[in-house]
Amino acid sequence: MEDKIDNLVAKTTANQGVGPLSDRSHPSSTTQPPNTPDPVSPISAFTPSRLGSVQIRQELAIPERHCTAPQHLLTWSCSPLTLSDRELRYPFDLEIKQARLRKTTAAPVCLSRNMSEVSSSWLSAISLSQLRDLANLYFTHFHPQCLILDEDNFYHHHLSRILRVGFDDSLSSCVYFPLVPLSRVRLMAEWAQSDSATDMLEFEAGLSFFNLACNIFRDVEDVSWESVQRLLLIAVYDHWRFISKACLTVIILLPLEEQLRAHHCQLYWIAYLQESQILVEFEFPSSGLSGLESSVPLPLLPDPGIDPRQKEYQFFLLALVSMRRLLNRIHSHLYNQERLVTPTPSVLYELNRQIEEWKQCLPSSFQFSDFILSNEVRIASQTDKRSMQERLKGHLKARYNAAKTILYRPHVHRVIHSSRIDASDYEVECAKTAIASALIGILHGGIMHEPFQLLLFPINSWRTIQIQMIQRTEVSGLAAALLPDGWEVIDRVQAIIVDAASPFSPTITRDYEIIQSLIEA
Repeated sequence: MEDKIDNLVAKTTANQGVGPLSDRSHPSSTTQPPNTPDPVSPISAFTPSRLGSVQIRQELAIPERHCTAPQHLLTWSCSPLTLSDRELRYPFDLEIKQARLRKTTAAPVCLSRNMSEVSSSWLSAISLSQLRDLANLYFTHFHPQCLILDEDNFYHHHLSRILRVGFDDSLSSCVYFPLVPLSRVRLMAEWAQSDSATDMLEFEAGLSFFNLACNIFRDVEDVSWESVQRLLLIAVYDHWRFISKACLTVIILLPLEEQLRAHHCQLYWIAYLQESQILVEFEFPSSGLSGLESSVPLPLLPDPGIDPRQKEYQFFLLALVSMRRLLNRIHSHLYNQERLVTPTPSVLYELNRQIEEWKQCLPSSFQFSDFILSNEVRIASQTDKRSMQERLKGHLKARYNAAKTILYRPHVHRVIHSSRIDASDYEVECAKTAIASALIGILHGGIMHEPFQLLLFPINSWRTIQIQMIQRTEVSGLAAALLPDGWEVIDRVQAIIVDAASPFSPTITRDYEIIQSLIEA
């Protein structure tokens, strides 16, 4: 797929009398280095020499310039608001300066009611049924979309040990504690912190368990795949710090492995997915993890004999990984440049074909239909809570529409900056597809059905909204031509996210302030 796009770009640029774009943005993938290892299976052995010989396609997978980050739309000449280059870095700046979580280890409300003195002894007050219920909530509502833990190993090893000997400074406790903040969404009132302020009860539910996990992890942490697993678990609650550390640990471990196991591959790709989102939305520096993607096999295809439910979860992860690589391919060919340019029709056609091929290859349980936005809004409004299978399918449809949005955004730029006469019907249709796909993707991401904390990539849903709000202020006279029927749902979704997330996300707060400034301007 990469070779085909490179060849198309090379032919186009050669006709224009300039060097191929692929030579400027990344080493050509049509010429393989002499020592590139042959394709390997997930159980093949990796030696340091073989791994070290892999050509690192620097920033091919994740370009340095993420022009798809929403604040970059403010650099468009039609924007009524202008920010300096330094000001455009506000997501990165705000995230690194965000206040740390409180270090409390006070008892949750449900355990403090009948205790005369709140202390570390509250752990012993957790009943066996509560232990199982919290673990079951995690594996029911969160695990299927991330697959960080091996479910069978957790129940047979970690949970059984805790049930036998209780909590201690072991890895089993370190694995269990982070599950509680993730399970808390379904038991918010019960597991709220007894010492939290009223306005922080929801956000801080389960915080003591998170802090206890961090305290244990500081003592038992080492450079191992077990530590990578713990870092990824903790990172779901305190994101970029632990994701970055997990990625660096993986980079250290890969050359040291004589044999890369299937679960090691899975952890690599989970870290890859998580870091990709951070880089796209916040523009953090890359750890370099993406440079090793050609040397790490994809997660194993599900064994035909395994539990159908687990098979679905594994296919879901494979679909996310393949879409992330496709999105990175779009980034590389359309946005890894010093200025925004409309891609040639042949490149655009090929990238769109690959998106459609991804959709067609999904298992039957994840196949979805396409509807116009107004129908999608009607269906979403009539749906209450979704089953896990519906959530996973919705996430994949959201990623599919995100790819369409990113692919066709250059046409939005073209149409907004041209008169109605200059823009062709094809360009207008592409621009309309970009805007409608963004809104459809937000709906299927789950913001109208699940708590914000349970969304797969919650910040992505919000920042896609910001893109649409910025574009809405820029289209002016072309609004009737570009905004599809049903676009008003964006105001409803924006209100949901601002209410749910702005108290603990400085980036969302700043994004919303910018949107309000644009509306006033």
